[in-house]
Amino acid sequence: MAFLWIFALAIVAVATAEEAPGAAPGCGEPEPTTPKPREHGIVTNANLCNSTILVWNGQELPASCEVHCPQNRTQRVSDLKLCLKFSSQRFLQERKDETPYTCKLGLCLRGKCRTKQFSRKVPCKVPADRLDLSK
Repeated sequence: MAFLWIFALAIVAVATAEEAPGAAPGCGEPEPTTPKPREHGIVTNANLCNSTILVWNGQELPASCEVHCPQNRTQRVSDLKLCLKFSSQRFLQERKDETPYTCKLGLCLRGKCRTKQFSRKVPCKVPADRLDLSK
């Protein structure tokens, strides 16, 4: 019986001799910030010009009606071309496979995507940036 008491005291001594546990990992550290959702994808063509795009119904449409090229040159997208204005709201749908964002459908006029107050809201996706060397 005395052996059991000595054994129990030895275990207690070893347990108290170790370092006391500190704060749980992650406590006291700042929380990681979630990145702001991307508002458009960028397509770079063979001339190194960048177009901003969004996808609706599998179709790439301009997010801004301008194409930015090196040496501060800017080209306008042709007038009356469909464009999309990004909204950070999620599009409400029953299936949650891919939750697209909501965009307003508009028209390019003089280098700007023009929407009306009651423009049609459509589900849209932000594509990954890519290089398009075909043009």
